[in-house]
Amino acid sequence: MSGSKPLPDRGNRDPERAPVLLQIETSKVFVSGVNVRRSPGEVGELMQSIGEQGILEPLLVRPADGRYELIVGSRRFEAAKRLGMDKVPAVVKSLADEDALIISLVENIQRRDVEPEEEYEALMKLKRLNPALYSTTDQLARVLGKSRQYVEDRIAGVQTVKMIRRSTKESSIAVKQSPSMEERREGVLPIKHAAFLARAEEAPTVQRLPEEKRAKKLSALADTIAELPRPEAKRVVDRFVLAPQKPMEEIKKEAETLRAAKLELLLDPRVADGLRRAAEERKTTVEAIASLAIHSWLRQNKYS
Repeated sequence: MSGSKPLPDRGNRDPERAPVLLQIETSKVFVSGVNVRRSPGEVGELMQSIGEQGILEPLLVRPADGRYELIVGSRRFEAAKRLGMDKVPAVVKSLADEDALIISLVENIQRRDVEPEEEYEALMKLKRLNPALYSTTDQLARVLGKSRQYVEDRIAGVQTVKMIRRSTKESSIAVKQSPSMEERREGVLPIKHAAFLARAEEAPTVQRLPEEKRAKKLSALADTIAELPRPEAKRVVDRFVLAPQKPMEEIKKEAETLRAAKLELLLDPRVADGLRRAAEERKTTVEAIASLAIHSWLRQNKYS
């Protein structure tokens, strides 16, 4: 597998079963329970490529009672089946569940062939398989070769999306790595937007809302930011955190006004410190707190 990182050394579990490259019958291959991908997705172009050039990179499988369990290569396998190929090239390797899951996860991440919810399910399964090695975000980030922020975004973002779906039956919210604009109009969030949503959920102002109301407000927030570029989405989320009880249209309008009226202010150090502490407490930005304070003062003094 090109570009794959070596697995951590956990001891040689099966020294007599070295990997071997074989042509194996397609009918004897089945998709592994540790395979990260739920669906192979669209394989039309891949079918054309394989039809012209064959399978250039072997699948990875492990032996399973006279058959072969597919670890890596779901899309190639699906394309081969649709083309009616009798045999496929595969590297046959004896692997424990933990190692098979890591290989499938890392390989699919490197190929950008996996969606956030698939990654999340695989990470949770890895935790269950070996909590001693994979219970923390840092441990998971290390085995994936990714940053802590990368793992946190996926776990928190997906958990929030799942909570909204569970609590608001009518919500069609979903999350993808890079959804099309059409998908975003239908309520599919980019993973970074889902991470913004998760941080909003954690804010004390939002946590104070009853669970059902909180889920509905977050669902409305998701619908509002889905189509927005990342900086604009973050501004809307920051405004939401300050006053989640407000109507979403009002929150969006305030965020747009804030964007249109950026001011350079020289603040008294005590005021700046107060704004900083308020922003930390409410888990938002100093700019958002300053805007709220200015807006409140203008309203109290009948300037707005």
